Amino acid sequence: MSELDRYLRDHYLDGARFAAACGIPVETLQQLVDARLVPAPSYVVEDGILHSVVFGPFAAVDVTGGRYFHPGNAAWVALALRARDEHGEQAGAWLEARFRRRFADALAECDRAIGRLPDAFTDAGAPIADGLRARTDAAWTHFRQGVFGLCVADPSTERSIARKEVLQEVLARLSDNGIRREFDDDVRERLPALIDDYARAAMPFAPVEYSRSSRKRLVEDLRAALAVAA
Repeated sequence: MSELDRYLRDHYLDGARFAAACGIPVETLQQLVDARLVPAPSYVVEDGILHSVVFGPFAAVDVTGGRYFHPGNAAWVALALRARDEHGEQAGAWLEARFRRRFADALAECDRAIGRLPDAFTDAGAPIADGLRARTDAAWTHFRQGVFGLCVADPSTERSIARKEVLQEVLARLSDNGIRREFDDDVRERLPALIDDYARAAMPFAPVEYSRSSRKRLVEDLRAALAVAA
């Protein structure tokens, strides 16, 4: 078994196993994906190529073909089934409105607890409509594409998704996206806890992606930089 195959088997479920975990036929899962009511697979392996929703295509030697879903997305399948039963043709609109509202609330919490989001909230914590809308637009798009299933350790709630995204943003801002090698004392004191929180919130990333990942820059490289700067 290749390292990449092992990563997918350890962290994801192929379409048949994911559908079984959700208690639905594969055909129903496909209908939900096609209707964009649930996140798309984060990885697709076919014809010896792994297609990553974030990083694009990679050679995939000795990797089992299939569509790979994060197990945490089962929560969104259950919600989509409920929405379809209760709202019919308006299920998509209901799901989008719910996601946007809850994601905006989660961002407000992160603005207070993790780091300022000055484009989306005032110093007093009041929402800034245009900035908050841009963030929820991007999050909704990435959610449906399957991006969060690739990069968020627990993509089952808006809160856990927002937390990972904001931790990454704050770390990138404080470290020039992992490039900075000299830090003010207050930043140096703050970074270790932020790095630890981000490491728990982010996925390990597939071996073929890791060198290009935010995890490498903001966990491995940044920890090394802090050790040198100490």
